[in-house]
Amino acid sequence: MQLKRSSTRNIFAHSNSGVPFEGSKTLQREEKVGHQMGNFSETEIERAFAEYRRRGVETHDWENWAALFTDDAQYVEHFLGEFRGREAIREWIVDTMAEYPFISLWMEWWIIEDDRVVLYIWNNLPDPSGSGKRYAFPNSTILHYAGNGEWDYEEDFYNPADAERVWGEWFNDGGRLSTEIDNSLRGIDGWAPPVPEPAYSREEVEREFFEYRRRGDIAVSTGDWDQWADQFTTDAKYFEHHYGRFSGREEIRSWISETVRPFPEMYFALDHYMIDGNRVVAVIPNCLPDPKGGEEIFSFNVHVILHYAGNGLWSYEEDIYNPREAEGTIAAWIKAGGTLPQVEE
Repeated sequence: MQLKRSSTRNIFAHSNSGVPFEGSKTLQREEKVGHQMGNFSETEIERAFAEYRRRGVETHDWENWAALFTDDAQYVEHFLGEFRGREAIREWIVDTMAEYPFISLWMEWWIIEDDRVVLYIWNNLPDPSGSGKRYAFPNSTILHYAGNGEWDYEEDFYNPADAERVWGEWFNDGGRLSTEIDNSLRGIDGWAPPVPEPAYSREEVEREFFEYRRRGDIAVSTGDWDQWADQFTTDAKYFEHHYGRFSGREEIRSWISETVRPFPEMYFALDHYMIDGNRVVAVIPNCLPDPKGGEEIFSFNVHVILHYAGNGLWSYEEDIYNPREAEGTIAAWIKAGGTLPQVEE
């Protein structure tokens, strides 16, 4: 089953400009896209992305950072809402960041492929007590390049509960608006394992990613998630930003089997994927079909990060999304007539 439209910037069901999400709305089925060729050179995109980093991450010049978006750009912030047009983006980012002058930002990694950039960035709050405790949470971001140094789309993924937890701890430990920014902060050690080395060929990684997808399709159609879990290494790590962390193939197997049981009708589409060495990043819309048998689907996006370890096995997966959006999607599906099976304890 596939989604309407051809890219992340098109498939997501959005709210009105500046209005918080209430869960994904319905989408139409159509052909999925996967990998596409870009219209601009990687050199041009690298140059534009360097300026994006300089104005935002490095200098916090948010007024001029917003000027890097097209007049009709779309910005999807999966907790705070959607903003349409350069001026709406400018007003939102300038006002928002003015309230948090103590936040520093650090990009851990990024991938440039076709006309997209995907990045993993840390939001760091300074230690108010000098104890060395870290107050930080990451988010992943997708950018789409439109030429002439401008971007026509940004989408940010994170779990709002992570941000709320960090903010609460920071404030309780003495953090205040007057706390001085610390630009030396980086990511939290041990948050994710390193990408395995050496890198396997792109052909092998891509082939095994489609095998990962094929096994997911089998699991959806048969309910057999064992064969899907078998493609992880025995010591694999899995970080699901709502359910938590799982260590080892058997923990992953137990968790996925129990978690998907209440949703036998849910399937997992593919919007697009990007490959850099042994790292694969993909947008996987989690979909529920039209309860009335029509063409509409109910969907929320999940940003998936995978580490390939060779021999057809994966050593790490991280799923980033807003669980409140997922709950809203399921609630809307049930309201439209969807039913969940009775699951025996």
